[in-house]
Amino acid sequence: MTTTSATSNTNFISALGAGSGIDSKALAKNLSDAEIQPQKDLINKKIEQSQNKISGYGAILAGMQIIQTSFKGLENPSGVLVNKVDNTQSSALTVTAGANSSAGSHTIEVVKIAQAQRTFSGGFAASDTKINSGNAFSLQLSVNSGAPKTIRVPAIASNPVGIVTAINSSGLGLQASLVNTADGTANPYKIIITGAAGAANAFSLTSDDGTGTGETQTLSFGAATSSGSIKVAGIDVPVAAGDSSAVVAGKVKSALAADSLITGTPGRSVTNLGNGQVRVNYAGSDGDVADITFSDAGSTGVTQSIAAKTSFTAGTSVSEVSFVNDSSQTAVDAQVKIDGLTINRSSNKITDAITGVTLNLMGQTAGPANISISNDTSGVKDKLTALVKSYNDLLADITVLTGPVNTKDTTDIYSGSLQRDPNVSKIKTSLRSLFMADSSSPGANMKALRDIGVSLQKDGTLTLDETVMNSALSGSISQVVTMLTADRENKSYIVPSARQGLAGDAIKKLTDMMGTSGLLATLKKDETKNTSNYKDKLTKLDERLTTLNDRYIKQFAAMDSMVGKTNSMKTSLKSSFDGLMSTYTNK
Repeated sequence: MTTTSATSNTNFISALGAGSGIDSKALAKNLSDAEIQPQKDLINKKIEQSQNKISGYGAILAGMQIIQTSFKGLENPSGVLVNKVDNTQSSALTVTAGANSSAGSHTIEVVKIAQAQRTFSGGFAASDTKINSGNAFSLQLSVNSGAPKTIRVPAIASNPVGIVTAINSSGLGLQASLVNTADGTANPYKIIITGAAGAANAFSLTSDDGTGTGETQTLSFGAATSSGSIKVAGIDVPVAAGDSSAVVAGKVKSALAADSLITGTPGRSVTNLGNGQVRVNYAGSDGDVADITFSDAGSTGVTQSIAAKTSFTAGTSVSEVSFVNDSSQTAVDAQVKIDGLTINRSSNKITDAITGVTLNLMGQTAGPANISISNDTSGVKDKLTALVKSYNDLLADITVLTGPVNTKDTTDIYSGSLQRDPNVSKIKTSLRSLFMADSSSPGANMKALRDIGVSLQKDGTLTLDETVMNSALSGSISQVVTMLTADRENKSYIVPSARQGLAGDAIKKLTDMMGTSGLLATLKKDETKNTSNYKDKLTKLDERLTTLNDRYIKQFAAMDSMVGKTNSMKTSLKSSFDGLMSTYTNK
């Protein structure tokens, strides 16, 4: 059975000329559109308005970010107070004056700079020459005649390169390098070792061939009250609740014996003493070693202590390894005369001699150098000007956003986008308060931006009085720094302090205003939600349009069919009447 749609019937009837002759399909569309289109136009207008509002809020957000960036240029003392230094002997020393330094003049004479000790090894035939017959050995380092510390050279690296690697990776403050002197001798390779600068860092190095007695450490363990893991020498050892001290010690012994701590070094071993104690036996080549570490990582209740130790006993020196100090570079302190007063420091970077001033010594001066420190306020003037401009620029943008729609340019989505929006006034009030409020860290006479020349004009814009600004910066610069920065560098706004300085106060408030829970974000979310709802309504209107159009078409199909039948009856009756007439008239 074939089904013919109402639309097809209508078109078929019309094609035969049997219907009403009206284009019922077009009529149905026109009637449907007449009912639905005005509603769609209204919703599309609302969508456009919501999207333009989102763009308008985005423009305000961009302007606020510029204001925040301007405040960030003034949040730290180092960004507000920049001191200028004049130095007559900059090749011998550099002078940096921080924000907390005072203007003034000084004479600085560098008598001598700090030096690090330099030591040379004896010569080697090649970089991989075997030392100590290829066996492990150690170097004993004593700094400033202190207790020796061991630098271990493993058997696999018992050569000049291995010595350099061991020294550099020891973390004991030495730097070593292997140099080929190419001096024509049979042993041209030498190790150069340099310590840290300063007299207190003078050092001595000796070698030990590992034939002495290694250190031992006896570890005593407590019982486990809970299951979990403990760490011994960084090695995980699982224990169970109820393990006695002897059981814990046995588990520790097994874990250590299987680890490279023991297996990786010939001469090391571990012994379970059977009474809750474990003894770790080090090799003679290990020298002095640090105490074995312990932590109850799994909260098992296990305790550990070092019950006994036997010290390392040195063997003999390694015949191939010797060291001699470079007499031309011994460890000495820097000596400087500041305004006639002699000071000594272990480093060539001196930060604690003149408040807020850093000296970097590079060589001896030719007599005293003349140092002059003065305040340079040109940078902060530019930053204050930029801050005022950032506010005025945003105010001008807001005027456009809340003004009339630009009818001449249909692509302008900003003009008039926030017309009659009451939230804009709230935003303007909040922004204005950033510039008018008192600082959380006021100075005696400098409490707010108004005290350095920033004022509000009748039209709502800000102006900067350069005369007032110059007077404040020249006469009360330290108070200006306090008012703007709270005399604190690199402040945290995640856990803010009560004293952030005016710039810090503004940065924190702007961060909140622009954050995900701030007013702008809330407004944008609302308009985004509105847009989504409007689009849902459009979808429903399209569905209603389809339904309405189909209904009209069905109705017109029925009408066309009825008109067709009427026309057919009309034709049949006319034909019958014509036949009767011809009968009576003999035509």
